[in-house]
Amino acid sequence: MIRKSFIVSLVVTIFMGLSISNTPAATDLGLNRDFKTEMIYFAMIDRFSNGNSKNDLGGYKDVRTSSGYDPYDTAFYHGGDIQGLSDKLEYIKSLGFTALWITPVFRNIPVGVDGKSAAYHGYAIAGFDQIDSHLGTMAEFKAFVAKAHLLGLKVVLDIVTNHTADVISYKENYDYLYLSEKPYKTSNGKVFDIVKLAGTSKFPTASQLSAKTSFPKTAVVSKAMANIKSPAWLNDVRLYHNRGKSTFQGESGRFGDFYGFDDIMTESPQVVKGFIDIYSKWISSTGVDGFRIDTARHVNEAFWQAFIPSIKAQALASGKQDFPMWGEVYDSSPETLEYWARYGGFTELLDFPVQDRMLKFITSGAANQLATLLNSDDQYSTATVDPRNFGIFLGNHDMGRIGGFIGGNVNSESALLRDQMAHALLFTMRGVPIVYYGDEFGLMGDGDKEARQDLFVTLVDRWRKQQRIGGEPIGMGKSSFDTTNPLQQTIRDLTKLHASSSAFSAGAMKIRIAENGLLVFSRFDLDTGKEYLMTFNSSDAALTGSFDSDFLSNKWEKMLGDGTVSTTAKSMKITVPAYGWGVFLSEMVKSAVTPEVRMNKPTRNPMLRDRFNLEATIAGADIAEVQFQYKDGATWKSLGTDTSPTFKSEIDTAGLYRVFPLISDIKWSTNTEFRAVAFFAGGVETKSETFLFAKP
Repeated sequence: MIRKSFIVSLVVTIFMGLSISNTPAATDLGLNRDFKTEMIYFAMIDRFSNGNSKNDLGGYKDVRTSSGYDPYDTAFYHGGDIQGLSDKLEYIKSLGFTALWITPVFRNIPVGVDGKSAAYHGYAIAGFDQIDSHLGTMAEFKAFVAKAHLLGLKVVLDIVTNHTADVISYKENYDYLYLSEKPYKTSNGKVFDIVKLAGTSKFPTASQLSAKTSFPKTAVVSKAMANIKSPAWLNDVRLYHNRGKSTFQGESGRFGDFYGFDDIMTESPQVVKGFIDIYSKWISSTGVDGFRIDTARHVNEAFWQAFIPSIKAQALASGKQDFPMWGEVYDSSPETLEYWARYGGFTELLDFPVQDRMLKFITSGAANQLATLLNSDDQYSTATVDPRNFGIFLGNHDMGRIGGFIGGNVNSESALLRDQMAHALLFTMRGVPIVYYGDEFGLMGDGDKEARQDLFVTLVDRWRKQQRIGGEPIGMGKSSFDTTNPLQQTIRDLTKLHASSSAFSAGAMKIRIAENGLLVFSRFDLDTGKEYLMTFNSSDAALTGSFDSDFLSNKWEKMLGDGTVSTTAKSMKITVPAYGWGVFLSEMVKSAVTPEVRMNKPTRNPMLRDRFNLEATIAGADIAEVQFQYKDGATWKSLGTDTSPTFKSEIDTAGLYRVFPLISDIKWSTNTEFRAVAFFAGGVETKSETFLFAKP
């Protein structure tokens, strides 16, 4: 069986004044891990820990409209910083996490033009090559990354390419003007299509555009703000869309100002090169291990198709063979996610559809909706995309916390049980688990500012009084770090479980039961022949279910949670208490004969005109990983791997392994040869018969 091994070198030039020669090698620190195996803690820097109160004002005047600092107001800076993060790295490590995702560290304009909110979140960036003074210094950031590495923690940096801080205003109004109403023109009056020319050499340079006549809106920048952005090229208003405020409808989502932020013309090759240079330097100079990319769907595809491979090449040159870049595609539709995986150039994405269906299962028992969604994983699978690399989460800084979503009587035992069950699901299903800071303390909060609480001693009165799932309100003069919560131990147990077997990070997955309130699935470690059975009940009463299989062990060990399992010769019965969950372990039952893979004849996809279907079934085994290949000359090339057979639904037949390659992915000959290769437990590998298939 083919398994990838990644070696990542520690790239940090400075740690507390020591050179890299005095720093242990990455292999000594365990930093050679495949990112598929990571468990990520997501922290908002300004709200996590205040390690240095001297930088609270960021060097600005002690006036909130100047410094942006007002710890009593949820829309302003509260004082958290890089030193605070560094001080708490051991705490994050103690929870069992292996990586830390942090909000942007770049220099922001402290206060918005309306004076009603500050840039504590980090997304109003003016200096893309500088550290924000509220958060610390570049030396402190490098030391923080180095310390994280010494603890075996990777660092994922949140980055932005879609917009900058709000500097540009317009001579006209802010209403969005559509391309059809007022197209772009060169300085000599020639109309050009930014969509068709995106990323090409034919795209006009800034010098070929006029700030006064080329754009639908006339950009206006005050003298005080004329050179506030860095690098300097970002101050050129001709490198922005200048179309007005986004309505988030239609094309305005691509070209309009995002909540007033200056929307960058990412179609321009100058902009593409500029951002490649910016973020390449952050890798080479600080040693960060990955990026989370903000507002990815609001940037054109051509940008990502150039940016992503260039950044991965820089990471490789810096010794990081596995450098993930999780794109934020904020949409619960799997079709939208699939689009950005196939056409946007992303190999890693944040899985909003999974978040949506997990939440629906946890709050309303909709197990079948989650199962149906997971059936579509094969839609994402390509030669370069694997949904096991997608980031999965229960909530975040934009949408709110899992504690708030659960709602109801937070003092009740059921609220805690459901929260624990939600985290158990997060750590055992496919994908890279991401836990939002403070969820381990049972914090609540719906959406945006209300879900961005301080973990240090807060001065926000309602946050001190706010009930917590699994605990009492924090109260006066205490930080969350001074409290305990059952959720902390649950997370420690789950991170330990996840780390104990590759089944949870890279293993195949098979859904066994998905009905009202009851979800049962297996994760498999094909290298060791282990099967883990996961059981979940999101209803308020105990549930019992069963399934049939020719490959069932009679010996099951309970690893975590509650409930029972019992087996007969070919069936299993599961009982799960109300709001309960359980993890059970057994040896995989192997067939007496060598399993085989049977490939169906390739067919044109009747629903999607640009791709075709490759399907296979397995005989003589419970589970496999099936890679679909085609022959290019003398070489067999992968078209994608399916690690989960379909669960029977209204639209899908049970037991199929599938991928859906683009017709354009294939170098077609008169009759192109295809096959399926299945990997079973114990290193058993079986190839199907081959099919000759003409270009559809």
